[in-house]
Amino acid sequence: MLAEDVGLAGASAVRIVFDRVHLRRVTLSRARLPNARIADTRFEASDLSGASLQKARCHRVEFIGCRLTGMQLFEFNGADLLFRDCMMENAMFTSGRLRSTRFEKCALRRALLEKMDLTGVVFQGCDLSGADLSGSLLKGVDVRGSDFAGVRVEGRQLKGMIIDSVQAVQIAALLGITVKDPGE
Repeated sequence: MLAEDVGLAGASAVRIVFDRVHLRRVTLSRARLPNARIADTRFEASDLSGASLQKARCHRVEFIGCRLTGMQLFEFNGADLLFRDCMMENAMFTSGRLRSTRFEKCALRRALLEKMDLTGVVFQGCDLSGADLSGSLLKGVDVRGSDFAGVRVEGRQLKGMIIDSVQAVQIAALLGITVKDPGE
């Protein structure tokens, strides 16, 4: 089913279900959708900025070219998700889990990804500058090619992450390590 150009800003619904839906240019900014169940759904060029999806469950969901600025995903559980070309500044993912999830070319500046199980998540070509990953499980997280400057993370969390050489220098700086070439 296709839904286009629908305005639902500020809407509120408990336990709403989106199943096998294609939502194009749908506005759900500031919507309150606790306990939402979203499966086999595609959000395209849609606005979910400031939306709250507390305790939502998402499986096989794509967010393509969406505005997700300040979106709140508390106790969120997602699997097989794709976020591509999304504006996600100040988005908040806390106390939840993402499995088989990819972020491609997304702006996650100052995003909060706190106390999340992010095992195996891929951030490809993303801007994670200033993001807070405190208390999150990062084993197998691949951030190669993403901007990792100023990310808040504890040294012990870095074990098992996949990074590139530029990020190795950024992470060394985060840990208070000075890197110099031989002979300097």
